[in-house]
Amino acid sequence: MRMPRLIVLPILFVMLLSIQLRAQPNQPEKTAAQVEVTAVKFGTQRYGRDTWLEVDVELLAKPGGRANAGEFVNRVRATLTVAFEATDARGLKKNTFYRTSVEAIAIEGGARSSLRFYLPPEVVKRDKLRTDADYYVVELEAAGEPQPAAKPSASQKFTSLDSVKNFLTKAQTDAVLNDGLLMPQYLTPFAGDPQKPTPTLLRREYQR
Repeated sequence: MRMPRLIVLPILFVMLLSIQLRAQPNQPEKTAAQVEVTAVKFGTQRYGRDTWLEVDVELLAKPGGRANAGEFVNRVRATLTVAFEATDARGLKKNTFYRTSVEAIAIEGGARSSLRFYLPPEVVKRDKLRTDADYYVVELEAAGEPQPAAKPSASQKFTSLDSVKNFLTKAQTDAVLNDGLLMPQYLTPFAGDPQKPTPTLLRREYQR
C-alpha cells in the first residue's frame, strides 16, 4: 500500500530536521552573573570645610548565579569610568574623563556591598564638576572573568551598545590625562568611616 505523497513529504521533512538538530554541536549555555551592579549613586561628602564628590557603586554577589549567604565570589574587580561635560574658556563643550579600578578579596552572596570612589575637592572646584556625571560605566570581573552587564551598570543617557563601546574606547586615551584623580575609598579621609562599610580591597602597593 502506497502512502499518499502529501503525507510522505512532511514525514521526510521532520526526519531531516531531526538529523540536522542532532548533528549540530551543543550550544554553550549563557553564563550566570556571579556579581552584578544594582545601583550607582552620585553625591557629595563633607570633610572639614572641603566637599568631595562620591560615587557609590552597589553590588550584589550571586555565587553560582544564586544570592546565597555563606557562599562567596572571589576577586571581584570593578572598573569605574565617568565623564563630566564641561565648557572650556572658548565656550566649547567637552567631556572630561576619570577612571580607576579596585579589587575586593571576596564578597559574600546575598548581601549588598558598596564600592565607593571619590574625586577630591580641588578637582571638583577646578573642573567645575556637578554632582551627577553625564556618562558612566561600571565593568565587573569575578576571578578574572568579565561579568554580564546589568542595566544599572551604565548611564541611562547611552542610546545603544555601540555608544557604550565608543565611550570606553575614548576613555582609554582621555582618562590617562586624569590618572589617579578618581580615588578608591581607602585613599581618602573616609577610609575608616564606620558609616561607610566596604569589602576588604587588595592593596597592590603592599604586594611584592
